[in-house]
Amino acid sequence: MKKSYCISLSCVIISCFILISSLRAESPAAKVLTKKCPTCNKLYSEETKFCGDDGAKLITVATKMICPECKKEGISGEKFCKEHGKKLIPLTELSQETDNLTQKKGLAKKYYVEGCNYYDAESYDQALESYKKAAEVFPDFPELHYNMGGLYLKLGDAQQAINHFQKYIVLAPNTSDLTEVQSYIIILKQALEKQKSVQSTFKNRDDIMEKTLAEQKQKYTSVAVPSGEFIMGTDEAREDAYPEHKVYLDAFEIDRHEVTNAQYWEFLNYIKKTNDHSKCFKEEPSGKDHTPRFWENEYYNNPDYPVVRIDWYDAYAYAAWAGKRLPTEAEWEKAARGLDGRKFPWGNEWDPAKCNLSGEPKPVGSVESGKSVYGCYDMAGSVYEWCADWYLDTYYAEAPSKNPKGPNNGIRRVIRGGSRFSKPFQIRTNTRKSEQPNLFNLALGFRCAKDVKAK
Repeated sequence: MKKSYCISLSCVIISCFILISSLRAESPAAKVLTKKCPTCNKLYSEETKFCGDDGAKLITVATKMICPECKKEGISGEKFCKEHGKKLIPLTELSQETDNLTQKKGLAKKYYVEGCNYYDAESYDQALESYKKAAEVFPDFPELHYNMGGLYLKLGDAQQAINHFQKYIVLAPNTSDLTEVQSYIIILKQALEKQKSVQSTFKNRDDIMEKTLAEQKQKYTSVAVPSGEFIMGTDEAREDAYPEHKVYLDAFEIDRHEVTNAQYWEFLNYIKKTNDHSKCFKEEPSGKDHTPRFWENEYYNNPDYPVVRIDWYDAYAYAAWAGKRLPTEAEWEKAARGLDGRKFPWGNEWDPAKCNLSGEPKPVGSVESGKSVYGCYDMAGSVYEWCADWYLDTYYAEAPSKNPKGPNNGIRRVIRGGSRFSKPFQIRTNTRKSEQPNLFNLALGFRCAKDVKAK
């Protein structure tokens, strides 16, 4: 326990205090004194006179001096442990340290559980923030470092994943999954070596993207969704999707497929060459160049994978550059759900073969049988997709019945459709989810929409 002493303004008193302290330290029988309440036994520092709980006058007690390493008591007059050389501390200080450690472990556990909940909800950036708080409070938490390793793996940061897996092994050397984690580390180190050579293959990447783009522009087109009513929301799920209600939408077009790496590569090249941000969202964060995080990663060498680690501002900017826009939440749901209120894009019966929940990336449009009634692919699984709307959990109760565009403002933007990491209940056509607009992760991409001009 750290002691705090009242400092007199008189130099004489300070000098006397130092002299007395010195004389006491030289005395072989000297003991560190604390104050104790005779009623409740609560300990106090030396300058305290009365118990803060019951007002009883404190009494002075002697305390044992022990080694903080081996916890052995020193003999009278000893200042250091003979075995470890550590400076002896009062037993009360050790008890305080133990209490502090218990408190730190408890707080770290709280942040850890909070991070796990975010992790399960696929809010990976928030999970990482909570895990970092836990590590700051109590760094020697084996399970925490295991989860952080897995999370960094999902986020594509191989070096950080290695660091945390290695720390996990150090903290839990006898863990039953030691061999498995060591294998992770070996594989990740090999992946890092591959990443180092990616920069030299960028010219190769450019060639691949240019050749693929022409084909994609012919294949990855949009579909027309006619005007009319459809069933939106549900009375059988979360409150934010309640109630089930009819919504009328004007005709619109929406992309058959999610935006690919090749398509986004073309947009990035334009931004780099022109620095033209005239169509970007006016309130986007300053300094954005719209490059996805870990753009050098091998994932982006595949032109047909859905582009990921895209925040809302990136998606907005791409859509505007392409002469389109992000779909409203209502447009997205109609394109996925059709007119009959189906639970999944393909119908009402769950079928794992009709969507990508494998955890592994696949080219857009890989699951032919999973497309919606309008012909849109990957509206369940693959990647979550940004919508134009701000999110409000009670919005359906107040939304207009014609062309709803979401609240006028908010904190989070709507995302829809689930990802390859999702669970079946998270990919229903009526399931709502949201993220902060500056969030980006491996599970988040988008597709575009546009208005249909009236004839």
